[in-house]
Amino acid sequence: MKRSWIKRAGKKTKEWDAARKILKGKFQRARITTCELGYAKCMHDSFLSFAHAKKRRFLKPDELQEVILCCQPCHQIIEQMPYALMYEAVQKIIDSRKDFQKNILK
Repeated sequence: MKRSWIKRAGKKTKEWDAARKILKGKFQRARITTCELGYAKCMHDSFLSFAHAKKRRFLKPDELQEVILCCQPCHQIIEQMPYALMYEAVQKIIDSRKDFQKNILK
């Protein structure tokens, strides 16, 4: 039986892991702790993750922190949208955040 090896995390994965650690603290300080999308079947404050306006493979390192917080069902909905609609939905939320939240999240 041949042993399979787990591929090590690459550069982009390591960059995202570091950015995610920073984002968790920033979102806590900004008091953003629930899903920002609120689509049908939203789980509100369960199974939360960060969603980008662009697909992660197209992101530059300085764009990693441009995210919203959403639950998995809402995240799946935006992931299935056409690229332009996904981008618009995420940017709309980022742009609409209160000034004090924007300052904390920078």
